[in-house]
Amino acid sequence: MNEPTTIEHDGGVRSARLLVNWNLAALGAGFAWFAYIDAPITDAAMWLFAAAVLVLLLSLIVALAGGEGGRPAPRARARRVAALLFMAGLTMLLATATATLNLKGTGGDDDDTPTAAASHA
Repeated sequence: MNEPTTIEHDGGVRSARLLVNWNLAALGAGFAWFAYIDAPITDAAMWLFAAAVLVLLLSLIVALAGGEGGRPAPRARARRVAALLFMAGLTMLLATATATLNLKGTGGDDDDTPTAAASHA
């Protein structure tokens, strides 16, 4: 009698899968950004990036738990917590990426960095 209907169950599983996919996409984009960027990265930016990765991983774990079987109310609560953690992690990730864009390099134009080489071309 108290079992969820198929529509409620499928909707919860679908939203949990969507959260998992968004978390994986954000993690992949974050690592790709720092592999691609040619800018100085401070220790503070890397600590913030590490914290963002931990929050996104925690969101991924909670989203996976929110899609598993059990009573609907705790699963829905887990999905809400996962969504909040995802938003917090994404905000931290975007702040870190923005911080790397606002930093100026300390080297001169005669350095052998790819940025300096591109500016002379």
